[in-house]
Amino acid sequence: MSKARPTIAEVARRAGVSPATVSRVLNGTARVSQEKVRAVLQAVEELGYAPSPLAQGLATGRSYAVGILLSDFASPFFGPILEALTLELEATPYRPIAVPGHWSLVRELEALEFLKAHRVEALVLLGTALDGEALGELGIPVLAFGQRVEGPKAWSLCLDNQKAAYEATRYLIDRGHTRIVHISSHRGGMDVRERLLGYRKAMREAGLEARVVYGDLEEEGGYRAAAEAFRRYPDTTALFAANDQTAFGARLYLYEQGLRVPEDVSLMGFDDIALSAYQIPPLTTVRQPIQDIGIALGRALRAVLAGEVPTLPRLELRLVERASVREVGA
Repeated sequence: MSKARPTIAEVARRAGVSPATVSRVLNGTARVSQEKVRAVLQAVEELGYAPSPLAQGLATGRSYAVGILLSDFASPFFGPILEALTLELEATPYRPIAVPGHWSLVRELEALEFLKAHRVEALVLLGTALDGEALGELGIPVLAFGQRVEGPKAWSLCLDNQKAAYEATRYLIDRGHTRIVHISSHRGGMDVRERLLGYRKAMREAGLEARVVYGDLEEEGGYRAAAEAFRRYPDTTALFAANDQTAFGARLYLYEQGLRVPEDVSLMGFDDIALSAYQIPPLTTVRQPIQDIGIALGRALRAVLAGEVPTLPRLELRLVERASVREVGA
């Protein structure tokens, strides 16, 4: 059993002063004799006393809380980002309050009101649909990933999804695929829309028909979208999914239809979540540096909480070739 945290009353008894004097010494809120200051500081060191952030917050009017709004707790993409981000806070007095928006703008707005009510001192957005109008009057620093936010206290970590999707589509075209379906989604934010734009640009430049169906960025939606793709475009030779979870669902549909990957249909994802390398066959996909994203957001958050201007790195997306895409004849 772990030892209980020393209390301010125990510090006061050890120092031979009142709890109010201990509080004044630690907060520097009133003049206290040097003798009492030394006694209190010695007692603090001997007992290993650390004031609780909650108690400090009550005394100073601060919450020491950071709001994190994300689309879904169960997401295998955002989960590792959230973990890396919150680990960066462990050495600070701040603690996160994370709330899911469940892919719904209405729920995201409700979650934002909840976080405002808890007086969070900064806000991190992970792939939400919130816009500047919803965020404009917060008055606290805002960090965003997967969308762009503007304002004197707003910073965005944006990756070039359009370029990455363009290059991924070109990769399929260069391997002889001309009948490529992109599974996009009306869910998600700017990053998903940019992937669609990159796909359309590559198809247009190659003089090919853009074929688009929509899922929900989850496995079940990928399954349904693949079924729609082959109902509308039965001659499809390649599926390019907006994220890996969508690709996993599409893979199950192909299996149930007796279509082999990649012999009959090539399959490509986006994100490179941990399970992508363990699919059958291993999934060719676009890698997002998930761990680096979380660390970068965490470090930027620490900077803004310290009153500094954060520096957000330029992170690159890159294609990871595995075994789910094959070359076909012209």
